[in-house]
Amino acid sequence: MIDETDRKILSLLKKDSRMQYAEIGKKVNLSAPAVHARVKRMEKDAVIRGYSVDINSESLGLGLCAFVRIGNSKCLSSDIAKHLQKFPQIEECHSVAGEDCVMVKLRAHSTLELSKLIESIREFEAIDRTLTVVVMETHFERGIQP
Repeated sequence: MIDETDRKILSLLKKDSRMQYAEIGKKVNLSAPAVHARVKRMEKDAVIRGYSVDINSESLGLGLCAFVRIGNSKCLSSDIAKHLQKFPQIEECHSVAGEDCVMVKLRAHSTLELSKLIESIREFEAIDRTLTVVVMETHFERGIQP
């Protein structure tokens, strides 16, 4: 179970995962070893699943973001997810409730690349339909807040 101090530590690490334990300790009134112990416990308990770099996708030429709803009637969404894992342009893949069974978030260099990617996704025989929504502007992305 995490407490309020753990939440503060998580919030600080979310803003800067390279922050030193001593610096975090000053902000939460703990020693560096105490912060280290809490972080290790949260890693062990899978509260912290990993550390990452926030990359500006536009700087890599991947300025086009889209969400694709995928429908099927022939297999499990987990089978579709296995098929989709081979596409590095797909950032997220979720099983969803409603008219469709899977939703993905992807990035592409251009509308032509997006079109070819959608064609490749549809090649999986279990997929009946796709519906693509192209993002015009992202106002914010923040992930989960501790």
